[in-house]
Amino acid sequence: LIGFFVNTLAVRVDVSGSPSVSELLARVKAQTVAAQEQQDLPFEQVVELLQPSRSLSYAPLFQAALAWQTMSAENLDLGELRLAPVEVPRVSAQFDLTLSLAETGGRISGGLEYATALFDRETIERWAGYFVRLLEGMVADERAPVNRLPLQDDAERHRVLVEWNATAANYPQDVCVHELVEAQAERTPAAVAVVHDDRELSYAELNTQANRLAHHLRKLGVKPDDRVAICIERSPEMIVGLLAILKAGGAYVPLDPAYPSERLAFMLQDSAPVALLAGGGAQAALAVAGAALAENGVAVLDIGADAAQWAEAPARNPERSEVGLAASHLAYVIYTSGSTGQPKGVMVEHRNVARLFHATEHWYQFGPADVWTLFHSYAFDFSVWEIWGALLYGGRLVVVPQLTARSPD
Repeated sequence: LIGFFVNTLAVRVDVSGSPSVSELLARVKAQTVAAQEQQDLPFEQVVELLQPSRSLSYAPLFQAALAWQTMSAENLDLGELRLAPVEVPRVSAQFDLTLSLAETGGRISGGLEYATALFDRETIERWAGYFVRLLEGMVADERAPVNRLPLQDDAERHRVLVEWNATAANYPQDVCVHELVEAQAERTPAAVAVVHDDRELSYAELNTQANRLAHHLRKLGVKPDDRVAICIERSPEMIVGLLAILKAGGAYVPLDPAYPSERLAFMLQDSAPVALLAGGGAQAALAVAGAALAENGVAVLDIGADAAQWAEAPARNPERSEVGLAASHLAYVIYTSGSTGQPKGVMVEHRNVARLFHATEHWYQFGPADVWTLFHSYAFDFSVWEIWGALLYGGRLVVVPQLTARSPD
């Protein structure tokens, strides 16, 4: 009778509780002996009884296997019957990873079979080195916790812990976001800064409008680290409002009008803004919360209807000295999704934003020929990359309309 006299045993190894090497070996022995007591049950029946989720991309129950060959790979003489090993090339791997070992002539040797769709040869060779060092560590000290055993050699450990973490870099330590926009407006005043539908704002127009509103916010008492909430539909005025808040020294708290009213109310209460800038049809989303702010003496401005209040304000850039602003002051507070509890306001300083763009400038070569889209909600932190990535470098910021951003076509 010729057949496949091997039955696969699925063994679960418990490494919880930081066991020592000797404790782990005892656990593995106990698990293996217990499994072998049930070895007459075909593996196929185990799979059939457990009915695991099946996928063509991986084997059920386990994906890594150990094959320990107890019979010598040399010729076997059984009297009239002589058996000799025959190497049969494998064209496909049964499992993601299989380690086959055998003891021959006082040595343990074998090989690793792996799925080339998942792993490169270099990866497997590196893992083989890890395995050897792991075994060496186990032999060296049977009392050592297994989760503290070494895997990497000195060279790789130095590369991971030292070389890959050598991220120190020089970057502007004392610059504010709006100051970079002001410098750009001085260099290219006629260049298009913001586009929305058929409307455009040049850098000069954007800077001037933001300056007038910023001086008005200063008159209302906005000072460094004060939060100023802003709830404006996607438009050039939204960008003017953000820039004006920074110029006044405040930190903008963006409120997306598309958000549920309960979330907007929570963000307003939690951030405790000194002013609220609204407009563009977004007031309806803040009907109750905005009224409550006004009752408590918080200035509520409509960027459209109240524009006459700052139409004659100075067009010049507010001086840093008169504002009392530093790069260590807040630039914005953006709230997390709240998917793991209450949303949390993340406070980011001007120097953090400057560091972001300075660190990535050499990757992307930002410049005035760039066209950026404000695709994400400005109440989502990726908008920081989109808005200021354009305006700090003279690029064109296209504010994508809400319906366009939500349309797959």
